[in-house]
Amino acid sequence: VESKHLPAAMSVIVNEPVVGMMNETYFKSRSELLSWVNSLLHLNVQKVEELATGAIHCQILDAMYPRKVKMSKVNFGARYDHEFTLNFKVLQDAFTKLGVKKIVPIQRLIKAKYQDNLEFLQWMHHFFHCNYSGQEYNAEERRSKCKGVQKMKKTLKENNSAAVNKPKRNSGGKHAKPISARYSSKASGDSKRSNSEAKALKAKLDQCEKNMKILLKERDFYFNKIVEMEKHCVSDDFKDTELSKTLQKIMYEQE
Repeated sequence: VESKHLPAAMSVIVNEPVVGMMNETYFKSRSELLSWVNSLLHLNVQKVEELATGAIHCQILDAMYPRKVKMSKVNFGARYDHEFTLNFKVLQDAFTKLGVKKIVPIQRLIKAKYQDNLEFLQWMHHFFHCNYSGQEYNAEERRSKCKGVQKMKKTLKENNSAAVNKPKRNSGGKHAKPISARYSSKASGDSKRSNSEAKALKAKLDQCEKNMKILLKERDFYFNKIVEMEKHCVSDDFKDTELSKTLQKIMYEQE
């Protein structure tokens, strides 16, 4: 999609578009949306879930409102939930400063669930086309200002390499038989050992899942505390105080 073919802005800054779930916005297909993202930002996104990092949404907004997003705080190499959260915080902060009332559902998006991320991307697509002024945008140059760009390129290169190096087929067009299939006596012994190892691994996995549930519960508890603190920081009675500015600096600091 060339910039000149995109619609001009309805206004410089707008609030959230009034979009019901039956609006045509929410009937945009996954392939259409990913094609738009890849064309706009010169990327090669294959899955909607990849947008759960928040970095791409930040750059979409940067394309709409140049230099209104703190791209130096955006992490394209984000791999963990807390890193995704920081990226979405940058997006929410930019929305607030632009006067956009959209509340980013951070806790749903960072879970990388398909439907949640698809719906938010559909909303971003609609918001973009309601406000984009048609200016040229150098996506790669702007992305170079972000963190983790080299890590993102390395991951993309490894994924492409893995896709190319698929298992080779023999002359009959079928996958070669595994060694265990040709040596059945050895396979029997290996099978018993594998079952024992599988049980031990399952026990470890169960324990890890229990620990993970505890950690997630604690994370959500403290995150909700931070959200409440943030609400007070941006309230009319408190937002201009030195304490509010100090707390926001601590909350948004990434390193």
